[in-house]
Amino acid sequence: MDRKPIIGITMGDPNGIGPEVVVKALAKGGDEYDAVVFGSRDVLNAAAGLAGASPEYKLVEASDLGMGGVAPGKVDRTAGEAGLSCIRAAVEAAMSGEIDAVVTAPISKESTHLAGSPYPGHTEMLKDLTDAENAVMMFEGGRFRVALVTIHTALANVPGLITKERVLSTISITHESLRNLFGIDSPKIAVCGLNPHAGESGAFGNEEIVHITPAVLEARESGIDAEGPYPADTLFYHANKGKWDAVVAMYHDQGLIPFKMLSFEKGVNMTAGLPIIRTSPDHGTAYDIAWKGIADPSSMKAAIDVAVRLARVRIAKRAK
Repeated sequence: MDRKPIIGITMGDPNGIGPEVVVKALAKGGDEYDAVVFGSRDVLNAAAGLAGASPEYKLVEASDLGMGGVAPGKVDRTAGEAGLSCIRAAVEAAMSGEIDAVVTAPISKESTHLAGSPYPGHTEMLKDLTDAENAVMMFEGGRFRVALVTIHTALANVPGLITKERVLSTISITHESLRNLFGIDSPKIAVCGLNPHAGESGAFGNEEIVHITPAVLEARESGIDAEGPYPADTLFYHANKGKWDAVVAMYHDQGLIPFKMLSFEKGVNMTAGLPIIRTSPDHGTAYDIAWKGIADPSSMKAAIDVAVRLARVRIAKRAK
């Protein structure tokens, strides 16, 4: 029998809802996985007291932050440092094989920047921490999955970042993740166009002709079942009906507006292309409700569930 997955969970930004949703998600317990939380004992105990929860987990004290250093709803360097130290410790544990997956609670980009981090988000940070060649932001929501060619960048920069190489890499990483992590033998992938009507044969832009279509054709030549580029305004209707296993979108809001509209409470963010499994809730720090005891742990629970599912697939593959 395959062993239980060991799931590492970071507490996130201590000034946000991360500690609260972590302890709430782990309060019920269960025997499907073992949890290891990377964080501050004082902060997590305070969150459990606030929530009236009795979470079950092993603690790795990756931060010595006390409650005196917590400023609910505030951006500050101390919170950024605590969040970063937890991420680094969890990734190190995953890379060494001590845990089977990492689930990251939300961080504040502003706070981590104050703490000296140059990264715009988890994805870019995890790529460097794991020495991955590339990393793709992917979202799992039950109805369909979305992978992004470009992520944290101004919309004005997107057209210049859409290259055949970048689109092809995203398609390829998505395909491998669907096969190796989700266990889908023959995944089907749809690719969005960048422009309205997917460019209308060049009338509204040539990115589809110059970059996206050649990437799709090369992916198909390599054996990947990829289609497109399709207009985004109709593609997601069919994706929601289950026509494909994943959609490759060209930029952040193109893919995440339809995804979050349908899967906001249970949507899960994962990073494809890494040597480790990483998932996270599909929401931010929610400073407006931090430390009020009212945060909904549904997305954190979903992120843990997906991490467990992916870890099981990987454990089973390695056991063969």
